[in-house]
Amino acid sequence: MKVNKYKQGNFCFDTGADRFIIDSTFYKKQQMTFNNYSENQTKGIGNVIVRTVQVQDTIHFSVNNQSLFSHQNLIHNLKKSLGKNIDGIFGFASLRNIPFKVDYISKKIILNPKIDNTYKQINIKFDGNSMYLPVKLTLVNGASLKGDFVIDTGSRESSLTSEFAYNEDIINNKKSNYKNNGGIGGIHSGFSFFPFQLQIDNFKLTDHKIHVSKDSIGALSKNAKDIGIIGNDILDDFDIIFHPTRYKIWVRPNKNFNKPSDNLFKPFILIETENKYDGWLVGSIYEESDAYHKGLRHGDEIIEVNNKSVKRLNLEKFNQKLKPNQRKKLKVKRGDGYIEIDTYINVFLKKND
Repeated sequence: MKVNKYKQGNFCFDTGADRFIIDSTFYKKQQMTFNNYSENQTKGIGNVIVRTVQVQDTIHFSVNNQSLFSHQNLIHNLKKSLGKNIDGIFGFASLRNIPFKVDYISKKIILNPKIDNTYKQINIKFDGNSMYLPVKLTLVNGASLKGDFVIDTGSRESSLTSEFAYNEDIINNKKSNYKNNGGIGGIHSGFSFFPFQLQIDNFKLTDHKIHVSKDSIGALSKNAKDIGIIGNDILDDFDIIFHPTRYKIWVRPNKNFNKPSDNLFKPFILIETENKYDGWLVGSIYEESDAYHKGLRHGDEIIEVNNKSVKRLNLEKFNQKLKPNQRKKLKVKRGDGYIEIDTYINVFLKKND
């Protein structure tokens, strides 16, 4: 995506965002200037209200030669929580009345797509900022809950709000607690569990874990509009055409539909920073993992794996090769000190528990 006269950047397309957000590091490197700034307070996923810089100018940008603009703009340090590859967030509100398709298989966003009879039409709610999809969750004990979920292509995973953090039908399931970077709203905590089934219209999905937030403020705290967010872990089971101003989406199962998911065994989410001298930051960790029990914590910096510097490793390949029962020797920087952690990759949450 190209912003005004500046070089292209990597922007996350986020249907859960109502604004255009520029990463502060990208802003500085590109030596961007605007005419009108103000301080702003913003909530996102996370338990903190953060200070951001609001750009009151209209920002023009282009996507595949399609000229667009945004009146609602922020500058914020996104790389700190989301990693070095993100230069900004592109909220879908900038598309105005343009219908669009998200194709997870070809990894494309298509404007003004054709709709044929292979798609199923689903009615949604749209308040001008967010799209809300009706979803039914059925739990292992047969209990169910229904409500509207925000459709959020900016979120890796799906979650219920903190309204359900102490729901007896949910907390009686086998679960695993986590702490992570959240989104714009800073540190986020909650737990994960496997419901029996998740249903969108007449599409029934199994084997999908879902998070439950413990946040008291922010996008995943209890609120009157929705009971959670649907993220890419579920959305990527479908080809989806969105037309928010017509209060509709059209969905078609793709090859990911009901593909068996793994038991939970990956103990952490690691983040590469802009600083080439840094290691991999622990951006998320499960408390039931062996790595946590051996002392690894959120915010730690892993600088070696099995006596090899992470600067010589590819993080994406490292994640792909993680398997249960592997042993890992980690050298960890915490503050000004160093610790070594010998751990193994344990399965800490099973689908059928």
